[in-house]
Amino acid sequence: MKEENSLKSVIQSFKYDSKAPASPGNGNRIRKQVQKKPPKVTDSYKDLAPSLVDDLKAIFVGFNPGIQSSLQQHHYAHFTNLFWKLFNQSDFLLKVLKSLKVDIEKEIESDELLSSVVIPGDVAGSYRTVVKAEHDFEISKYHIGFTDLVLRCTRTAQELTLEEKLANVPRLISEFSKTGARYVVFVGKGIWEIVVKYYADNLGINFKLTKSNFLWGKQIQRDDSKYNSILSKLHQALGHPCSIYVFPSTSGLVTSLNYNEKLNLWHDLGNDVINEANL
Repeated sequence: MKEENSLKSVIQSFKYDSKAPASPGNGNRIRKQVQKKPPKVTDSYKDLAPSLVDDLKAIFVGFNPGIQSSLQQHHYAHFTNLFWKLFNQSDFLLKVLKSLKVDIEKEIESDELLSSVVIPGDVAGSYRTVVKAEHDFEISKYHIGFTDLVLRCTRTAQELTLEEKLANVPRLISEFSKTGARYVVFVGKGIWEIVVKYYADNLGINFKLTKSNFLWGKQIQRDDSKYNSILSKLHQALGHPCSIYVFPSTSGLVTSLNYNEKLNLWHDLGNDVINEANL
């Protein structure tokens, strides 16, 4: 009898009890809740100061500093950016020096910076340049400057509000005026659109850049009376003779024009600089 009761108690111990708590095992694991890490706080990056001096021959205008430009503290610093490739391949520095009547061969002997960025070309007696982002502030001595519509660094220009962009236009125009920049080059149509909107609002007119009223390169008065009014208002604000150019962004992500088309715009700018100096 004792053996029978003992057997019953053993069998009873294996009986399923719906009220009993489940014990952890291979068939019924208790999952631990994984605590999610708090979202990473966006790092703060340094603003990038403009490179400006008096009596600039040309000033290049970007949208705002990207991460690499902020980290390196130089303009157009990202390795995929085509700015310096176009700058060098178009011989822009050489053309500016020529317009300033600089004897390059003679100057190289005494100018350490020039001797490091101007090297012999493929043809005897010719030169080419190897200017890099790290030289942006130094080449201001050759009357070439850099600035941005907005000086605040962001990961992308899309992080800038329209209000912030418009609020920076007066500062930008002031920089052009104070430096006496003879050639202002907007490196990106989006920057020029903000300047145009600022003056259109100022004039109380509705205007938008379209394929019918906008051409890349030098901005001159054509058939659109509203656009002509905006250009006149801008030149009036500048207060000195100045040519305005609009180039596609040199970001590697922008493909509105192919490389040769972009390079031709740069050649046109450089040739205009030389031709004006010869007048």
